[in-house]
Amino acid sequence: MAERWRKPVIPLAIEEANPQGIWLPDGRVQGDVTLILEESDVDRMRSGYACAKCLEPFEHSWPERCNVCGAPIRKEQAAYFAREYGGDERLGSRLSLSEELGMLEERRRKQEEQNR
Repeated sequence: MAERWRKPVIPLAIEEANPQGIWLPDGRVQGDVTLILEESDVDRMRSGYACAKCLEPFEHSWPERCNVCGAPIRKEQAAYFAREYGGDERLGSRLSLSEELGMLEERRRKQEEQNR
């Protein structure tokens, strides 16, 4: 069985953050994105068990550097996280299940009327 700390940080969604980007010397544009992560993965980053830059998980919290991208975890990650973390976002509908079911019925009726 694999160790629990090895569980990868997998984004639930990746969204374009804004129309800005970084123009690289070869002409490519690297855009800014927002990663939507599970709450447990955000907590792992906040507590130093995952790299906030490349998402690499760590066996022990707050290593000196990330062994994949070389980011200075112990020295800089807390400040980077505080600067970059955008807060909690709710995914999915903001309606209750009964409201969703009511809207489905309403859509079905409208579709039937259009088909007549």
